[in-house]
Amino acid sequence: MLLWLAGIAAFLFRGPFIYFIFYLLLLIWLVPPYLLRKTQSSLRIYRDTGSDAMFFGEKMTVKIKVENNSRFPLVWLKIKEACPRQLGSKGQSKINWVISLKPGETRILEYTLRGSRRGAYLVGPCQMELGDIFGLYKTKLEVQLFDFITVYPRVKPIEELGLTSLQPLGNLRHPQKIYEDPMKIAGLRDYQPGDPPKRISWRATARQERLLVKEYEATMSLDTMVLLDLDTNAYNPGRFEATKELAITVAASLAVHLDARRQAVGLATNGVAVAEASAYSDFKTLDNSNLENLAPRKGQGKQILEALARIEATPKAGPFLDLASRVKSRLPWGSTVIFIVPRDTDDLMTFSQSLVMSGYRVTIITVEGTRYREYLGKASTSSLLIHQVREEDEISALERKREA
Repeated sequence: MLLWLAGIAAFLFRGPFIYFIFYLLLLIWLVPPYLLRKTQSSLRIYRDTGSDAMFFGEKMTVKIKVENNSRFPLVWLKIKEACPRQLGSKGQSKINWVISLKPGETRILEYTLRGSRRGAYLVGPCQMELGDIFGLYKTKLEVQLFDFITVYPRVKPIEELGLTSLQPLGNLRHPQKIYEDPMKIAGLRDYQPGDPPKRISWRATARQERLLVKEYEATMSLDTMVLLDLDTNAYNPGRFEATKELAITVAASLAVHLDARRQAVGLATNGVAVAEASAYSDFKTLDNSNLENLAPRKGQGKQILEALARIEATPKAGPFLDLASRVKSRLPWGSTVIFIVPRDTDDLMTFSQSLVMSGYRVTIITVEGTRYREYLGKASTSSLLIHQVREEDEISALERKREA
């Protein structure tokens, strides 16, 4: 409207000042939108998280790279980065910047994510708003730029959890030669008729000038299965959140402990998986099926941590002992079964004793209290043990004392 009025005034009065105002307004009307279109088409934005996962309590630096590949300056650019409030500083779900870019300039913007709660998160999208120098024209863009971040559960050394006397896990020496472990050489002996050629140590034979064969240690590989009870109804309502997270911490710590020692470990729980939280939605149940598919295997510590990161307790969980019975049918003889439960109930003790009678080794770890205290502090060679883990605040106090 103002441009039309200036044009009519210039046509009627034909003065130099009126012409100047008219052409100035025409310039302001035509040039800024043109420059915005050019810079918008040449604007590039990238996000670099450095990793797709972090442990509980850690920090992650996120870098936003903005490039102005046009020949024109971008005088005003507002960037809004969407991130889940559980990861943002002070519960923020948006991080804002206002910058300007010269022709061909690249800027690196940084912010920090904090792993203040375990879970799976979606970072993004990224919104941008471009403006001209006069503030008359604005263009809004939403870049569908997403990154998935997993926050693993808290992991602690088993000594801090009071599990220093855990029974032997993994490989045990066995007196019968049928359990020889070809990865562990006990020594060399002279060749005897009937020894397979693949056992001959050719290097030692050449050195000693007589046929020598390898003797292997007799070991038996024991798989370890961790069963985690996440039935909401089994926990004390007044301490539910703390003890539930403590149970998950124990499971994660055991998985990391065993995986670091290259032992086969698996996980089963009656909890349910939850979908990713984002800046626009919180956690929600992904499905109602129990997690039973992580059979004991070496080298799957990361998969177990990822499962524990996005698992949640539910009041609709199936009976824990039904889950344990199904898992038992798939475990090889001699496996170690670790129950992580709120309390050691009569039914659980009866089931555990039946497992022992069937040739399994059982450890029960309670996070709320222990009834069968006669099983506490037994020798680590016992086939049935009970451990009671400290409350989370006691563990934190122990950490602070050690760091002081």
